[in-house]
Amino acid sequence: GGFRSFAVYSDLVARELFEQRLDTNPPRAARAYAVSFIAMNDAMVACWDAKYAYWRIRPPQLDPELRPLFPPPPHPSYPAAHGCFTTAVTTALARLFPQDAAALEAIGAEASEARIWAGIHFRSDVDAGREIGRQVAERVVAAADAAR
Repeated sequence: GGFRSFAVYSDLVARELFEQRLDTNPPRAARAYAVSFIAMNDAMVACWDAKYAYWRIRPPQLDPELRPLFPPPPHPSYPAAHGCFTTAVTTALARLFPQDAAALEAIGAEASEARIWAGIHFRSDVDAGREIGRQVAERVVAAADAAR
């Protein structure tokens, strides 16, 4: 968890660039990193704004008998942060690399779902987080395209 999980997405951008033979194209590589990480950052801002607007409890707070796989983070449950940022970065990459869109979007979906499986989020937390991430990524990609 924590900031280590962000390295996974940097590695994902690097892998896409390598597989598409764009790793030796500095402008295209810089654009892929910039769009992906601006989307991730903006989604996190939107996510935390919503978390502290709604203050939703986590599943183990509602049901003390529930034993999550790891201690829940010390911030509100809704929306799910992984839903926000993983969907943002994978949606942005899916728009930049449409030939791999399904696989990239599946990575975002699985990372989001894992929070339900771990017992630290409700379905509505993840769905809202994924929607925030998707909408933010679409806006970032559109702004980057308009700036070309």
